Amino acid sequence: MKKKLTALFAAALLSASAGVFATGIGPQLNFDPVAAPRFTPPAWGLACSAKFDDIPLYFAGTFNIIAPYTYVKSDGTPVATARLGLQLTADYWFMNPEIIGLWHWFWGLGGAVRTDFSVDGKNFYFSTGPRAVAGMNWFFADGFLELYVQQAIQPELQFAFGEDGKASGLFGVPVYFPSSVGLRFWF
Repeated sequence: MKKKLTALFAAALLSASAGVFATGIGPQLNFDPVAAPRFTPPAWGLACSAKFDDIPLYFAGTFNIIAPYTYVKSDGTPVATARLGLQLTADYWFMNPEIIGLWHWFWGLGGAVRTDFSVDGKNFYFSTGPRAVAGMNWFFADGFLELYVQQAIQPELQFAFGEDGKASGLFGVPVYFPSSVGLRFWF
């Protein structure tokens, strides 16, 4: 009985303090199609998005997977593997006006840093670049929950190290079109 009362009290306290603080954290799903010099399958990922009180940026830390990923070794032999990666993004929203009631839209600019490696251990990739983002968000439960969808365009300068870099070149300029849907809990 004490656990139930404690949980109820914590939920009430959390709900009551939702308007006092401005920190939002929550899960996000990503789908990142890419336009690259050669065919690359889209990346799928899970992320944690965050917005903190004193910083006017929206952050996301993402774990991505590209599978199957195929590259050609310098001797011409194709290799099929998977590519795993971590990405950090930070976006500054210039606008977030209300459309109707709880429904808002936003747009902004930001940056991304990505590191990937192939599962076979033969390749490492480092990418960075700017991004432009636009989307819509809905606030529920007195501003405690935020549901959002967003679309971005993200050109990157990519450095490839290992077998793929030797065969295909050290530099690449992939352009990602990340689509995200997420839920943030505001505390």
